[in-house]
Amino acid sequence: MKAWYETTFDERYLAFYEELLDRTVAADDAEFVERALALPAASSVLDLGCGFGRHAISLALHGHSVTGLDLSPSMLEIARDLARSSGAEIEWLLRDMRDLSGLGPFAACVCLYTVFGYFDDDANAAVLRGVHQALGPGGLFMLDVSNPLALARGWPARQWRESASGLRLESARYDGLTGRVQSQRTLIRPNGERVELPETDVRLYAPYELSRLLQNSGFDCEQVYGGLRDEPLQWDRSPRQVWVARRR
Repeated sequence: MKAWYETTFDERYLAFYEELLDRTVAADDAEFVERALALPAASSVLDLGCGFGRHAISLALHGHSVTGLDLSPSMLEIARDLARSSGAEIEWLLRDMRDLSGLGPFAACVCLYTVFGYFDDDANAAVLRGVHQALGPGGLFMLDVSNPLALARGWPARQWRESASGLRLESARYDGLTGRVQSQRTLIRPNGERVELPETDVRLYAPYELSRLLQNSGFDCEQVYGGLRDEPLQWDRSPRQVWVARRR
């Protein structure tokens, strides 16, 4: 039986989160990445869990040498089409983020929009060690994940939203003993079709846990933001935590 992260990310996911298709937001995210990491021109960058490539494409269009890695064939197919239509040259890799052997060395790695935490604690830590090995000396790592200390007060949650793709229901429950959040998503299309996405199960790390994980994986933590702009992290209020760490 396949794990949830092997079946979730396809056209259904993009229909549910249609706002992800906004290329302006992705371009602004990429500008923040460049600024926060102080990326030199033509840097080699690994986009870990790149999805359909919106950030990889923006970084490539800024002149960087980008490798996009993801486990979803559907997402990578969309990414290739978008890159061709955008004129971006990117190396796309269909690969599990737990296996980064033979890759690099990269000047930087980015892992954006909570695509970290899909596995158990040991495997999640192994991912960070793999990133460490894939970076060159002094290489930089940006890790963007949800902040459970700010979000937990709103769980369990049940939220309805309406968009062009239809009516969207998202439910989430948090287990304070395991640090994991389980989410269910249902899309009701305008024609009445009901689309159920696989339930997701993600380990969310509090800022103090993530700081320790990064340091134990060979990184020095240099900065932490509360989002992909320039806002500082407020540990109990910022819904996201964006870490900038350097390979020790």
